[in-house]
Amino acid sequence: MTACEMCGKKPAKFNTAIEGTTMHVCADCASFGEIKGRSDVRIVYKEKPKFEKKEPTIIFIQGYGARVKRAREKLGLKQEEMAKRLNERESLLHQIESEHLKPSVELARKLERELHVKIVEEISDEESHANPTTPLHAQKNSAYTFGDYIKKR
Repeated sequence: MTACEMCGKKPAKFNTAIEGTTMHVCADCASFGEIKGRSDVRIVYKEKPKFEKKEPTIIFIQGYGARVKRAREKLGLKQEEMAKRLNERESLLHQIESEHLKPSVELARKLERELHVKIVEEISDEESHANPTTPLHAQKNSAYTFGDYIKKR
């Protein structure tokens, strides 16, 4: 049974016209209007799937900016030319190479395809718990701490 639409405390047992609106109300609240009939409304709850597919956690390889820069230079491309190939801004590419900015996963995949270099790694949830050297911020279900946000000089 659903809860009363007026008080929300008791199960709704009656369809009642209250000020021109038909509502599903309990016996106490039905006295505020004209009872039209018994309420047969029931809530059906959907069950959550028992087995959810777990998405892999994406982490950036240490020194990803230097890898991108070396690969770009190996191809003989300037930042401007590489940015045009990626359809991104040159300043964005500069920030990625200097590791002031981590690219989105989509952009990281695009860089990997264009430069034939690996800069992101997928780890499963089991691996992140099994490997104590995995950084806290890389673990999917962990919360960030203040230390994760502080830049060390």
